[in-house]
Amino acid sequence: MKLMTLPSPAADDNRNSGVVRRFWGLGLAAVVTTLVCALQPYDNGPPIRSDGVGYHAWTYAILRGDLNFIGQANETYAFHETRPGHWANVYPPGIALARFPVMVFCVDRGPGFGRPTLAEHIACVVLSGLALAIVACLVFYSCRAAGGSYATANVTVVAVVFGTGLFHYSTYDAAYSHVWSALGVAVLVALAARSREPRVRFVAFGLGAVGCWLILVRNPNLFAIAILGASYFLLAPKYLGLSRQIAFRNILGLFVGTAVGVAIQIALNTYAHGRVTLSSYEGTLFVWDRPMQWSVLTSLPEHGLFVYYPVALLFLLVPFAVPRLWLAALALVALVGVYTTLYGYWNMWNLGASFGHRGFVEILPAGAPLFAAALTTLPRWPRRAVIVATFVCVYLTVNLMAGYWRRTLPYHQITAEMYRDHVIGREMLLTKSP
Repeated sequence: MKLMTLPSPAADDNRNSGVVRRFWGLGLAAVVTTLVCALQPYDNGPPIRSDGVGYHAWTYAILRGDLNFIGQANETYAFHETRPGHWANVYPPGIALARFPVMVFCVDRGPGFGRPTLAEHIACVVLSGLALAIVACLVFYSCRAAGGSYATANVTVVAVVFGTGLFHYSTYDAAYSHVWSALGVAVLVALAARSREPRVRFVAFGLGAVGCWLILVRNPNLFAIAILGASYFLLAPKYLGLSRQIAFRNILGLFVGTAVGVAIQIALNTYAHGRVTLSSYEGTLFVWDRPMQWSVLTSLPEHGLFVYYPVALLFLLVPFAVPRLWLAALALVALVGVYTTLYGYWNMWNLGASFGHRGFVEILPAGAPLFAAALTTLPRWPRRAVIVATFVCVYLTVNLMAGYWRRTLPYHQITAEMYRDHVIGREMLLTKSP
């Protein structure tokens, strides 16, 4: 069995190299994120808008001690009258809970209470940027723990931050839930990697706490928790060298915490609707006779995953080049497959106006350690080819993202000509004509 386990972090390989060479991916992510958060090179604002209003509204509900959202700014889908005189919020409170220790000092306690202040908007951008930085650090740690070299860990960090839509949903759409869900998933993966150290305790408690919070950030995170948790239980003895008993203890902690989160969400739904209610959403959620799974993955006009985040395809395929990673790679494919199936039947399968298919932003960091481990294991020239392909994918995503920010790439009905112009034509980021 020990021959099947992942190796310890590569000792490379860069033991005597400088800090910049070891952590250039993290440095690049930190510098670019800081500049973009400070300068905000786009004209769509304020930061707390659209769905973000619904997530943030819990801040005011907590402060006033009243879960009736009547009178709340109704510029979003978030608020509905569920019983006479009572308005509910379809979005869960997890983001507001995470930001509350900062936001509590930014809220207008006077006549403007309930309308985001400038300080709240600034805090939203800064905290989302910090969340992105933490995700990058956790991805780097997980890649190293999986046996990735410094070089491949840095390449993977760049791929996750700039190639999966995460950067967009940490800056331009900073009030959305995706960077916070990605943070939770990154913590789960890092804790799983850390659990291979026999002296580390409280892994089960940590997994449970994160599982509970992830449900309260975005309810569909339940699927990610279930698949990642099951994969950990089945594969940890093989890849991490854990006993089945330790794996069971840790996964039990995760599922107990998740169950607590689900119970809290159902209690909130039941209070809001005045009856036992499983979902906070109203209306027809799924259209079972209109399967759109292929469009979810490949649609050019409507945000197809592989078309706008092509690095996701590398994350899914490259680990299969290393036989010992096949089982873990299948688990990642299952994770993406479940979300593809879910969104393919969702009543708004493209998830509305967005850059790329944002439903996958939070789960793609889970594939980072596998990608880094596979990349490290590959022979020199195949490894270089994959690295080049990775940067090409990132280049494509960044150019499309820049067009979205400039509004030269529309929300919907993107044509092949528009797409081509942003990738190799006149709308490229570095050659944009005045």
